[in-house]
Amino acid sequence: MESFPMNQTALAQRLLSMTQEIGHAASLADWPEAARLTEARSSLLMALSAQQEPATLEMIRKIQAIDAAILADAKTTQIELEIEYDKALGRTEAARQYLRTARD
Repeated sequence: MESFPMNQTALAQRLLSMTQEIGHAASLADWPEAARLTEARSSLLMALSAQQEPATLEMIRKIQAIDAAILADAKTTQIELEIEYDKALGRTEAARQYLRTARD
């Protein structure tokens, strides 16, 4: 049986915890905090080794699932913000035309 370093399990647990924190920040639409945590997590992700024990692999799968959900949420939020931005531009243009007409 292969020997796995114990610190890989602890690392995966820390990564899962950070990923859950990122998910919480995203659920609050606190994208700057989510980005900060994601950046802090990046170097830890790079420290994972290819060989993992099954329990650690399960944590990694949970991390991947949370990341996929966060990405979907971020995409939805991006689309909603783009729609709101376009509507705001339309209202601004309408107000600009109204003022132009009022001055003439």
